Amino acid sequence: MEWYIVYIVMSLLIIPCLILGSFSNARVNAVFDKSSKILSRKGITSCELAEQMLSHAGIDDVSIAEINGKLSDCYDSKHKVVKLSTSVIRSSSVAALGITAHEIGHAVQDHKKMWLFRFRQTFVPIVNLVSRAFVPLIVVGTLLSFAFYLPMVGNIICWISAGLYGLSFLFYLITLPLERDASKKALQLLEELNALDNDELYTAKAVLRTALYTYLSAFTISLVYFLKALSFAFMVAGERDR
Repeated sequence: MEWYIVYIVMSLLIIPCLILGSFSNARVNAVFDKSSKILSRKGITSCELAEQMLSHAGIDDVSIAEINGKLSDCYDSKHKVVKLSTSVIRSSSVAALGITAHEIGHAVQDHKKMWLFRFRQTFVPIVNLVSRAFVPLIVVGTLLSFAFYLPMVGNIICWISAGLYGLSFLFYLITLPLERDASKKALQLLEELNALDNDELYTAKAVLRTALYTYLSAFTISLVYFLKALSFAFMVAGERDR
């Protein structure tokens, strides 16, 4: 197999993938801004909803905290904290309530000891390492292979970088079903608590569905980078064997 062709193709695909990622993020922001103008008829705030949902799910070891940023909401499983952004935590908009319910969905996954959720958490340090070490490893591996005539050492380093990116790809592969499940749990909790009317529930569902596209684009980008790293490692190995 001509791995240099795969490498060139993957390098070219990175550009449209990044454009897709930017478009997905812009789309999420646009949908969120539009839905943020639609206030819930019941007037419940996101913080109040989060407390009700945690109580309803029988979770008593998770707290709620405010963080800065827009759409920076997340569930911190290490510290058992649902972190809601400033634009969300005191809002009673349909978008804010949908996002809050989604993060509670992750807390429910953790509370129920969902194996896929726990499995993904082990990859978080690896993903952080990859983001910092991938480029330096590729550069070092290439220099050792071609500039300093240490092809075996350079090839090993390139394979390590490809392996790290493979684990990063696996992280995003696992993330997709988890995010979908968290949204499913969110909508179920919203219905059980009767927090939103039917039309508001439809809008919240649209917000969560749009947010899922960002994870899909991240998965696509990670796949392309993994294939690029893998093809590069095969290319270096091929040069060493000549």
